[in-house]
Amino acid sequence: MKLNRIALTILTAILVQGVFAAAANAQAAQEIPVGDAQAVEVIFETTMGSFTVELYPGKAPITVANFLAYVDQGFYDNTIFHRVISRFVVQGGGFETGMKPKQPLASIENESNNGLKNTPASISMARKSDPGSATSQFFINLKHNVSLDAVGDRAGYTVFGKITQGFDVMRDVGKVTTIKTDRFQDVPEIDIVVLSATRQGGDAMAPQNFIEGQHYVVLDKPIVTRDSSKVEVVEAFAYGCPYCLNIEPALAEWREQQVSDVDFWNFPAVWNDPMKLFARAFYVAQQLDVVEQIHLPLFTAVVVVQKKLNNEMDLANFFAKYGVDKAAFSKAFKSTAVTSQVKQSETLVKSYNLASVPQIVVNGKYRIDPMRAGGRAEMLAVVNFLVEKERASLKK
Repeated sequence: MKLNRIALTILTAILVQGVFAAAANAQAAQEIPVGDAQAVEVIFETTMGSFTVELYPGKAPITVANFLAYVDQGFYDNTIFHRVISRFVVQGGGFETGMKPKQPLASIENESNNGLKNTPASISMARKSDPGSATSQFFINLKHNVSLDAVGDRAGYTVFGKITQGFDVMRDVGKVTTIKTDRFQDVPEIDIVVLSATRQGGDAMAPQNFIEGQHYVVLDKPIVTRDSSKVEVVEAFAYGCPYCLNIEPALAEWREQQVSDVDFWNFPAVWNDPMKLFARAFYVAQQLDVVEQIHLPLFTAVVVVQKKLNNEMDLANFFAKYGVDKAAFSKAFKSTAVTSQVKQSETLVKSYNLASVPQIVVNGKYRIDPMRAGGRAEMLAVVNFLVEKERASLKK
């Protein structure tokens, strides 16, 4: 089938399988802003045509960052629009052909009180009854669904964008014949497949002029770096953080591209006892020289599989699966060196004034987070900008 290339602008959205609220809302519709300076485009190619979606991190920063994480990792490729209700919504982002469910990352905060409405062509997050249960699924409104809008203290369904071109493709999808299966209703009789979802709008990593206070924060007091002859880049992460897991592949690729004057290292942030446990696991992996074997599998176990790792024994068993002797693990786990490193992580959190992860600190002066930067790729673009800034200072 020849695919028609049509642009569709959307705000980043994540849908969770669930039932939409039915309460009526008489509040007038508010138009979605067009031409948002921070807008990001995503092009969807499907078996019924192509459309381009515009994301608005200025209105829904958490939702947009989450959606782009799924887009960048190819999560939506080969998924289907699994729920179609004529003159209501088209929903996708959670199933492959045969209604095989995909495993999403952790749920995100509800941002439905951002002033945007579920008007025709808008894209929104689907969820269960819990407002904070949205993950990877999204829906496109075929009409103004007033009952889905936030009203006062009542959370609605987060709108994060709008189709700017190609809404006719979604209208056509909204007219397809649907069937009822053993577990699901309103399933298209013939699969409508998302062949690809690709971020557009130029290279987000290209050098730009980023603004202090808007895209990054200047620390009140600079922190001494471990090698003053280089530009230091430090990542703060946590094994229970889905956004930290999402940025790992891009960050690994970024590290490969750096020259010798960049000193990169990372550390596990610590605010509470569970975080101390996983920080200890990270430093044990460092001491035993198995970070490469353990780091991503541990991330995946905690964030995706949600495996219960609550104590030393649980972690020893986990490390053992990757060839680490349990006695060696236990010795390192209880060592003075690892205990000291965990305390140092707590100190770094305070020194860098961290309130969330992931965050990156450049040369002990500048702090960057994905929400302020506008997304994962944008975060690394800001890092590049600040690295060049500091590199120029070192040459003077």
